[in-house]
Amino acid sequence: MAEAPSSRYPPTSIDGELGSRSGDVVRLTYAELDEREALNHVADDGAGANVLFSGTTRDSFKGRQVTKLEYEAYTTLALKTLQRLVEKAHTSAPFPSSLPPSINADPAAINSEDRITRCYVAHRLGEVGVGECSILIAVSSPHRKEAFVVAEWLLEETKKNVAVWKREFYASGQSIEALDGADSTNPSSSLAGLPAANRDSKEDWSWKANFPSHSDSLASQNPSKAPHQKDNIC
Repeated sequence: MAEAPSSRYPPTSIDGELGSRSGDVVRLTYAELDEREALNHVADDGAGANVLFSGTTRDSFKGRQVTKLEYEAYTTLALKTLQRLVEKAHTSAPFPSSLPPSINADPAAINSEDRITRCYVAHRLGEVGVGECSILIAVSSPHRKEAFVVAEWLLEETKKNVAVWKREFYASGQSIEALDGADSTNPSSSLAGLPAANRDSKEDWSWKANFPSHSDSLASQNPSKAPHQKDNIC
């Protein structure tokens, strides 16, 4: 793993990459994300569907002009979580029980738990300007339905569970800090694996409201715990 490019980022927020038993790749990097690299990694002669999601920084949030986002992570923990997620993507976990296999699926594969070919997840660290990509998710599968389902599932699970933190900057000079990787039932549990220095610095940050029903319940129980914002991307 490489060091962070600036002393303003903590020493635990560094470039890193892990693979999986199925040939998937998960990556955290300060470099710009490469869509072609993502698609090339998941390409396979047996895959008829290649789905790519690119999450970019919007220029506004609730009427406020956004100038940039900034991300940092506890890389060791974040990569292990991402690795578990891509491995889980090869099981039935992403699929509702009511979702049937693709109509063109090979009869021999219909009862197989693994419906996809390969995954690629890369998250940007450091500054990400308006219009720039902060997360890439690519999924290949023999059929499109499964690829779309798993790509969206990986995005939501990454937002809920991976130890990545975000600061949003506005043209007014103000900024808001928020946490990705929130456990939807117990946000503090996602900090459990952090070193004390990281944990202490993050506990006062607000969790992103990935799920409105959860943020509403937090606000009603304790207004001071209500998340400050929802996700800027997408």
